[in-house]
Amino acid sequence: MTNVQQTSAAAYASLEDLGERQTAVRNAISSMGAACNAKIAKYLDVPVNQVTGRVFELRDKGLVREAYKAVWPATGRTVIWWETV
Repeated sequence: MTNVQQTSAAAYASLEDLGERQTAVRNAISSMGAACNAKIAKYLDVPVNQVTGRVFELRDKGLVREAYKAVWPATGRTVIWWETV
């Protein structure tokens, strides 16, 4: 048996509790490596307001975290880029 961090085990267990939209958002982030809310929305072809809440829910569950902050070219604003844990 391997030694797994307790937080990692808890995060893995919470995957079973994800809703359809949460799963789609997490899978999108995982597929892209890191992404901001606008990039996730574009990838999923949904409005950004359907993404932002799901990202924060995933963050609260310990399944995504801030990767870095960078400028989103479409707006010229600095935004958070998320990555899966």
